[in-house]
Amino acid sequence: MCAGSLQAIDLPDVIDKKNCSQYKDLLIPAMYRAVERGDYIVTPGKINFKYKLDDKFIAAGAKNKGKYDLNKNGNLIDISSGKYPENIYGFPFPDVDIKDSRAGAKLMFNFDFQRYRFTGSREQIYIMWINTNGEERYISGLDQRLYMNGRMPGQSISNPEKILVYEFQNVLKPMSMKGTNKMAYIYMDEGEDANFAYVPAIRRVRKTSSSARSDPFMGSDSWSDTNYMWNGKSTTMEWKYIGEKTILVSFTSPNMLPIQDMPDGRITRVYPYTGLHLKFGFEDPNWKGAAWAPLNITYVPRKVWIIEQMPRDPYYNWGKHINYIDQETYTIWYKEVYQRSGEFRTWISFLTHYSEAPSGKNSTGDFDCQLFIDETAHHATSVNRSANPEEAFLYMPEARLKPSFFSMNNFLLLSK
Repeated sequence: MCAGSLQAIDLPDVIDKKNCSQYKDLLIPAMYRAVERGDYIVTPGKINFKYKLDDKFIAAGAKNKGKYDLNKNGNLIDISSGKYPENIYGFPFPDVDIKDSRAGAKLMFNFDFQRYRFTGSREQIYIMWINTNGEERYISGLDQRLYMNGRMPGQSISNPEKILVYEFQNVLKPMSMKGTNKMAYIYMDEGEDANFAYVPAIRRVRKTSSSARSDPFMGSDSWSDTNYMWNGKSTTMEWKYIGEKTILVSFTSPNMLPIQDMPDGRITRVYPYTGLHLKFGFEDPNWKGAAWAPLNITYVPRKVWIIEQMPRDPYYNWGKHINYIDQETYTIWYKEVYQRSGEFRTWISFLTHYSEAPSGKNSTGDFDCQLFIDETAHHATSVNRSANPEEAFLYMPEARLKPSFFSMNNFLLLSK
């Protein structure tokens, strides 16, 4: 593939509407259109770190070769038992044959487990609605999640209910939205997941269906299944491997940002920007492009797999998704989403930096911002990690985040 041999040194300082046709192969279609019409400017550069997963995770995955497969419904199984494995550390499919008809699904399970290695996380989130003039409104709060599978050796948690992931989004600001919270239990089997929403106006918990995870989150351009670019249960989709190519992906800093290990196993968080979010076009008076275009980004070439997903649920709000997945780290850099009728609607980009602690634990696969751009509504939503991370950690042990935190009693307590 001609683009695969390109290095950042071969690229111009700027790719804009004047020269973008020369570099079309390095841009996903949605980004190419944005650059062509002057909404975006791409600034290629170099990074001074290797964007990678940690060695322990990679080594553990190599030992999983031949242990796992997919059942007829596309769910992960331990070959020896025929059941969903209680705990896997490392990639379940360390050597995927792309000629396999189920290659797309296997690659996505690898994506899931590179995220599960975080064990548990707490993040400060700032979600911003952006129209053509700038910031429209916002909500902020905490996002907590506990991964019951994919845990490091010695950190397994008793799991009689066979939960795969616990999630809790706790809205704190503004006051008009405070307490509008969501909680979910995602199960290992193919059964219906449990999703709950607390509505302050009626002081009641409402249980919602799994398809509601495709509803707009608090009226934004984002939805729950797109957290981390894919946050749903993989068995709810049909996956298809399409191909591979080299594209330009976005880093918020060209430098590795050191972080610290904490005695209990957590790692601290740092960000390459100050304030609540990275800088967008509307904040620069000299900017001529789209209000939601991210600024001060370093774009570098990475090889990706292209994976198509189609919802199995006829009530799911969206149709085809196209994912661009890093071949080394399984980061999903971009997602293009179509309506059920077939028209293109939204594209999502994943903007990140790289941090590493002395232990080797790193932030690969985590994000600074996910940017959702609705090309039909000419509107965007940015889901940002706050740069004031007093309560933000990765690799949280059970002592810091227990299944009991996600109980209905605690959900009600934090929703009042």
